[in-house]
Amino acid sequence: MQTKKHGLRRELKLRDLVMIQVILIVSLTWPAYAAEQGANQLLLWLLAIVLFYVPLAAVVMKLSREIPLEGGAYQWVKAGITPFAGFMAGWSVTIAVVALYAALGSTMANSAAYVAGPHGAWMAASNPLALGLTAVVCLLACWINVRGLHLAKWFSGGGSILLLATFAAMFYLLVRALLAGKAEAWQAFSFALPAASIVTLNVFTKMTLGALSAFDQCSIFSEECQKPENDVAKSVAIAGPLIAFLYVSGTAALLAYIAPGKIDMAAAIPQLLHAGFGSEGLGGVITAVSVAISILALLAAVVISVGMLARLPMVAGWDGLLPSWWSELHPRFKTPSKAIAAVAFALFLLGFVSLWGAGNDEAAQVAAAVSVGGFSMVYLLLFGSVLFGFRRQQVRWGKGLKLGALGGFCVSFCALVFTLVPLGEVSSRFGFGLKVAAVLGSIYAVGAVLWWSAGKRSHTRAQ
Repeated sequence: MQTKKHGLRRELKLRDLVMIQVILIVSLTWPAYAAEQGANQLLLWLLAIVLFYVPLAAVVMKLSREIPLEGGAYQWVKAGITPFAGFMAGWSVTIAVVALYAALGSTMANSAAYVAGPHGAWMAASNPLALGLTAVVCLLACWINVRGLHLAKWFSGGGSILLLATFAAMFYLLVRALLAGKAEAWQAFSFALPAASIVTLNVFTKMTLGALSAFDQCSIFSEECQKPENDVAKSVAIAGPLIAFLYVSGTAALLAYIAPGKIDMAAAIPQLLHAGFGSEGLGGVITAVSVAISILALLAAVVISVGMLARLPMVAGWDGLLPSWWSELHPRFKTPSKAIAAVAFALFLLGFVSLWGAGNDEAAQVAAAVSVGGFSMVYLLLFGSVLFGFRRQQVRWGKGLKLGALGGFCVSFCALVFTLVPLGEVSSRFGFGLKVAAVLGSIYAVGAVLWWSAGKRSHTRAQ
């Protein structure tokens, strides 16, 4: 499958891919989930890195060299298992990423409330404001991506730098707490074993699948990379250690200032900055600037994610699995403009659903649970293709890779089960699980219908 056949432009260099890895994987949401475990968070992060993060990186590095095609996991699972499995892998990536950012309006509204102080308390409880912010971001992401990756990559690069600046501020607060001898800061690096409980396993699966996934997503742009067979793997090797450090230190910073159980799941980082720098004088200015930076970083992540997701239906259209209009490129900018618009609308729609009958904090948890469910399915299929697939392909897997894939497969399965269990406070635990199950079930039913419709179209054409 050659790029020139489809008219795509090779816009991405290695430095662009590294920045995209950072902006796609590092989220300001997941340290809050890890911090809920308290002083045992360090051991959980290390287990997550060994059992999932490293195996995923190794599998992505291997497959990006062997099968450097536009679509990433969609192409790999299709080659390793079946075309239907590949289609559902691509569908699951779409679910996971759209759900991850569905609560972006809630996150931005809660962040703005911390900057505004007592006068902004209404923002954190305003669903119309959260939905309005979601609509504005979706429109902006659509416009930038239609213009092309040459613009979106600079936007994501700037967002990555801002994101790193946010974590630098968090790291400063952590070091300050350590030097001041705060017991909470030192306890955050305890190697004590966590309690063997359902809550611990729930935290572990969510922080693993939510925070440490997405290495495979850069490969979706493979045929728009200048050297896809090398640069995708190199970007994983460069970004991987940095991302692990950011998550561990960021979670420790949260625990140094905010007790577990009192963390705002929709805006934990602004809450930390507010607690660390204060809200008056110079501290208030630093807090406001830091929160503004975190919002801009979130915006940049949404922009590149919308562009990335639009490539999946585009590739499915090439394969005849979706109507051909999904693959149509803009006559001037050579981007899948119709697919981009559809993804942006889906993001807005799920944001609306997540806010239905829920506050901003619960909406963030619903969206995160659906996202973890989507990622779980992606990696069950991806690791499953390593363990059970590629029977007719010349992709050879060493025993170490297969053992790592087994660990990743088991973690992914547990994460899928725990998507129905909330971690923070919700209005109804049963209602939460029912809402998540209904959303996931409906979305996968739509995916199955799309596949069935594609089969009917192919049969009609054959006749």
